[in-house]
Amino acid sequence: MLKKIFSKRQTPQKTEDIMKIANRIGPLVDDAVQHVFMTYKMVLLSEPITYIVPAVWGAKQDGDLTDIQKEIHGSIGPVIEDVFNSFEMKDLCHDQEFALYFLIRGIIISKIIYMIEAFRNRLNERMTEEQNLKDALMHHKPVGRA
Repeated sequence: MLKKIFSKRQTPQKTEDIMKIANRIGPLVDDAVQHVFMTYKMVLLSEPITYIVPAVWGAKQDGDLTDIQKEIHGSIGPVIEDVFNSFEMKDLCHDQEFALYFLIRGIIISKIIYMIEAFRNRLNERMTEEQNLKDALMHHKPVGRA
């Protein structure tokens, strides 16, 4: 009886309760990242990988954002707010609030960068395969006569 009173174990929560916030923010982030990548793919692929950082943050250290970066920020901003509000944290000090926003933005930036690099790698693989095929065909000697 005393073990029950003084036990440090808590009753396990239901799985759906544990996953409630994760199930909400996961699709929010994934959909936003996919939308940004699909909408601005050509720009993101042609710019340096760091192009996305000021777009997600909504500010650039040295100058103004480009029009595309402003558009990206406009579509990402509400998602960041939705994810932040999904945590339902009250009475956070400014440091804690900034840290949470920092983490959310970092995840979004990381996912977009991953998509850009994965796409670039796939393009490079295809180009290499095509080049290897061309090289193989150039080294073949015709057999017979036409």
